[in-house]
Parts: sequence; structure tokens; C-alpha cells
Amino acid sequence: MDATLAILIFLFVIGLVIGSFLNVCIYRVPLRMSVTKPLRSMCPHCERQLTWYENIPVAAWMVLGAKCRTCKNPISGQYPLVEILSGFAMVASFIFTENIPTAVLIYILTATLIVITFIDLEHKIIPNRISYPGIIIGLCIGAVQQFYPIFTYPITTGMLDSVYGFLLGGGFFYVIGEVYYYATKRDGLGGGDIKLMAMTGALLGWRSIPPTIFVGSLAGAVIGILLMVFRGADRQLEIPFGPWLSLGVLTYIFGDLPFFRFY
Repeated sequence: MDATLAILIFLFVIGLVIGSFLNVCIYRVPLRMSVTKPLRSMCPHCERQLTWYENIPVAAWMVLGAKCRTCKNPISGQYPLVEILSGFAMVASFIFTENIPTAVLIYILTATLIVITFIDLEHKIIPNRISYPGIIIGLCIGAVQQFYPIFTYPITTGMLDSVYGFLLGGGFFYVIGEVYYYATKRDGLGGGDIKLMAMTGALLGWRSIPPTIFVGSLAGAVIGILLMVFRGADRQLEIPFGPWLSLGVLTYIFGDLPFFRFY
């Protein structure tokens, strides 16, 4: 087997394993449960702790026929989907750049966005337990980059870039939300979306904000229109914005489109 292919397969398997932990986060974080205790996952229906072989990513779900071995209740296809997405995210992160610290950081951000996407789709929230640490880490990385630039594009280039990104990302949506509320007396943007953009700006710098907002807003608008057309939903339908902002971030990172670069 070619050495490069072997490395990519290894990275994919590592991504699958980490994806299993991401599923734990998606299930437990919105419920304010610990993501480490109990250490082993459990059936969401009968709450029986799963054995080690029932935790094998993707394969266990397929072998068990997408059902709990004990209570026979169906186990959502979301579990293998998250694991597969994590696997591809791991591979893509290391293909994207030869700089290993940057690749690791890109994967961590992508894995975080996977968690945010599935939590927001189900619960319509982006937990502070995710965004606050992300903001702090982003600002700290900006400070490190200022003196020891160990990360490459698309990571923030320095302290000011990180601070500007934090202010532009969080500030833009904060102003939009306040204007919308003043005009309609209804909340238009959740605080989670504001913090997600603040986290993105802190980690990727201010240049990431315009393309992320553009792609996220366009995708969200298209999905909203499609829902109104095909499901008869009205204009008051609440559509989680986190998944589409996450799509915007990933487009900025992996799309590498020239008109997305502001330098």
C-alpha cells in the first residue's frame, strides 16, 4: 500500500474514533451533562452502558442493525454520520496544509463546528460551554502568533487581527440583532450566533468574517425559502443559523477562493 494512502486511512480512522466522542458532546452538552462521566456511552432509550464493541465507530451501528442490542429501539443515523464527517474532516485538514500545528487546529475547529451544527439543529442553541472557551483560545492563539507565528493560513496572523476579528464577528451580528429587535420587537438572532462569529473571528482573524457571513446568510436564506415553498412554513419559522454559519466558516477554510481573501 502506498505510504500516503496508508497515512490518510490512519487519519480517517482516528477521525472516526474522535467522532464517537463528538456524538457524546452533541448528546450531553445541551443537557448540561459531563462529557467524561460516565466515560462509556449509553443507549439513549434504556440507558444501558454500551460495551466496548458496541462503541466501534460506524461498524457497530451497522452490525446491530441501527438498533439497541437490549431494548431494540432504533439508534439514530446521526451517530455514524457524525463519525464519518469527523473522519473526512481529519483527512481534509491534513491535506489542506503541510503545517501540522495548523492542520490540528483546523480539525479541532471543524470538529467543533460539527458539534455546534447538530446541537443547533436539534435544540436551536449554541452552548456557551463551546463558544466561550473557543473565543478565549482564539485570542490566546492571536497573542502567540504575534511573537511566535507557528500557524499558517487561515489561522489569525496576530493579536490585533484576532481582536479585530472578535469585534467584527461578534459586533456585526450584535448590531443586526439589536436593530431587528428595535424594528420588530422580536429576537432575530440568538446570542449563540453572535458568540459563534466572535469565536470564528478570534481564531481566523477579521478576514474570515465577510465571506462567512455571505455564505451563511445565502445558505440560510435559500433553506428558508425552500421550507416555505415545499412545507408551507410561514415567515415566522425559526431556522437555526449556526449550521449555515458553520458552512460559511468551512467554505472560507477549505474553499480557498481568491475573492474570499481580503489581502
